[in-house]
Amino acid sequence: MSSVQDLGRDMMARHGFMGVNVSMFEQAGREQLIALLAQGLLPELKLLEFGCGCLRIAYWLVRFLDPGCYYALEPARRRVEIGLEWLFTPQERAIKQPRFDYNPDFDSSVFGVPFDFFLARSIWSHASKRQIETMLDAFVRDSKPSSIFLTSYFPVEPADPDYRNRLAVEFARQQHQGDYQGDSWVGTSHESETLGVVQHSTAWILERCSSRGLAVTELPEIDCDGQSWLRIARRP
Repeated sequence: MSSVQDLGRDMMARHGFMGVNVSMFEQAGREQLIALLAQGLLPELKLLEFGCGCLRIAYWLVRFLDPGCYYALEPARRRVEIGLEWLFTPQERAIKQPRFDYNPDFDSSVFGVPFDFFLARSIWSHASKRQIETMLDAFVRDSKPSSIFLTSYFPVEPADPDYRNRLAVEFARQQHQGDYQGDSWVGTSHESETLGVVQHSTAWILERCSSRGLAVTELPEIDCDGQSWLRIARRP
């Protein structure tokens, strides 16, 4: 039986770049599940993933969560279809009933249910500020009082001294330096094959969360290619 790492490697050898680092395919997904468990994820809770891509993280989450508890938004529909084909059997898909929507607007209301967890791994590292605010509004609208939003981003002034070296290796000439002020997504997507990442001001994120009654806690124990992780929840 093939390992998750083998499946991911073979999938991308067949279909090309899928928006994730193939060398970390298994490790990244497994560590993301562990991080969510540390924040209180239980099998019966409903989770929404922004930008599920080729299902590297969903491989773990769908199997852990109860049937009908995993939801995801991903405009690059072909990546989801490939991930379902390579990482899940038809029987697993029928039993677990993961739900997907392919709108490009981060509109979680299409599912019509409140979520206990929101996840945006390496999504804010490509998103514009307008898109980040849309995700924050979705969290406020489609969550419960006790819900949690875990998200990662590249801060303008990263704490990790080795950040620039590792980012340069990964994204070479595609890096957008400084506090991103553009209005569009940067990086591969359903519309683009160009690599890229962006940085955002931590102060801006904190202010936008505060204006919505949300509290923010940094989670330094989670790693994602040098990105900073935040836990967002409603203020008590």
